[in-house]
Amino acid sequence: MPRKIRILIVLLILGLVGGFSGVLFSLARSSGGGVPRASLAEDLAVRQAAGGYLQAWQDQAPERMYVYLSRSDRELVSPDEYQKHFEAFPVFPQHFKLGAIKLLAADKASIKVRVMWPEMSEEKMLDREEQLILVKENDVWRIREDESLN
Repeated sequence: MPRKIRILIVLLILGLVGGFSGVLFSLARSSGGGVPRASLAEDLAVRQAAGGYLQAWQDQAPERMYVYLSRSDRELVSPDEYQKHFEAFPVFPQHFKLGAIKLLAADKASIKVRVMWPEMSEEKMLDREEQLILVKENDVWRIREDESLN
């Protein structure tokens, strides 16, 4: 058998073994009881909720922010109290950029956010990576404010 054909056969076998191993590794990883992966629709829904909440905050609109809060967060504070808290501590993001999403459970996700905060003591900006936690309630993603931005 010519040398070129033997090399071709060896490469073909190595390719098949590598591909088969990759499939097994991928299947083991996805079915091994690990963290579920967000579908494209879930990824978009989490991004929309997080972005809407942060945009309302940036716009200094606590009444719009309140709509994005989880049920348990809304049970802790009324809309009027939420407005008063916002007025008492008027710090809001100057700019934000949504980052990676991690599905923590089927109904809980986190999203990394790069936020530019005003520096109170000086006239400059503080660039920080933050994290928002969201929960899925009745097929709608909501912000868990008491778990976020810590």
